Amino acid sequence: MDAAKRASVYDVAELAGTSIATVSRALNQPHRLSDQMRERVLSAVAELNYVPDGDAVARARSSKTRIAVVSPLHTYPGFAARLRGILLAVESMDAEVIVFHVDIEKLRKRKQFKYFDSLAASGRYDAIIIMSVPLEEQFLTRLEMTNFPVVLIETQDDRFPSIQVDHQYGAELATEFLVSKGYTKLGYLGFTNMDNYSFNTSQLREQGFRNVLERNGISIREDFVYKCDYGIESAYEVIKKEWTVGDRPRAIFCATDVNALGVLKAAKDLGIRVPEDLAIIGFDNIEMASYMELTTIEQPMEDTGRVAAQLVEQLIEKTQVSTRKILLDLKLQIRSTA
Repeated sequence: MDAAKRASVYDVAELAGTSIATVSRALNQPHRLSDQMRERVLSAVAELNYVPDGDAVARARSSKTRIAVVSPLHTYPGFAARLRGILLAVESMDAEVIVFHVDIEKLRKRKQFKYFDSLAASGRYDAIIIMSVPLEEQFLTRLEMTNFPVVLIETQDDRFPSIQVDHQYGAELATEFLVSKGYTKLGYLGFTNMDNYSFNTSQLREQGFRNVLERNGISIREDFVYKCDYGIESAYEVIKKEWTVGDRPRAIFCATDVNALGVLKAAKDLGIRVPEDLAIIGFDNIEMASYMELTTIEQPMEDTGRVAAQLVEQLIEKTQVSTRKILLDLKLQIRSTA
């Protein structure tokens, strides 16, 4: 097809070898089609860079604002907190939120790519908020072509406004606090089972930890750099095993509060007093952190969702968004564990 000619629904139907009614169903009611037929139509949509006619979409839609939120399928508290912030913010917008949970591993294997590519092609949504999902260039290009209002959370592309926190800086805050209290025998606990997300937050936080030790002339003990899966039990098992047979740090920075809680549990079982024998700092400030008196880095996860929804509202109303990248503040919450 001539690149200058905009593809029509008839072109998609012809390439897919089906009817325009089937094309419409693939874009608007994909659950009504077989996987094979849906894949065929969406492949044609992607190949032709098809974008529905805006007037036709508007006629088929109700007046209610519809916001699609694409979020990882994971129990990480941050995802739920950000979604809560979005939902609270849209209450005043007369809008409805449709959440698409993505299996990141399948997305990386392209098993779900074309399904979510239909978000941009269907024209059924007024805006899309994408949270912590690594995105294919083709999907981003489609979003740009449709001129949809798009806001990214913990995902970055210069074409769209994004909301983030500086994970490395947060780790530096935590580690500087430990150094300021005189600790030199320092450890770090990262996690390994969230590497598939758009930002490897564990890696960024570990770099912040290392930066502070290097700036202060403190040797990094690689045997004090631990890795486990995201979760209390995994952290508990790794730390208990390591500290039962070997040397241990006097203070440890954990990449998440959830893993810090596992360290607390291991310390209790090993008879290690906190903070007398061991200082512990987490990251996130989940609800349980306050209950357990955990010193931590607070990131404004609910505010992240709220700001994303506010940006979406501005974009829908064609208000100019002056900042493409918004960094929200992190702060140290000092409690009894450090």
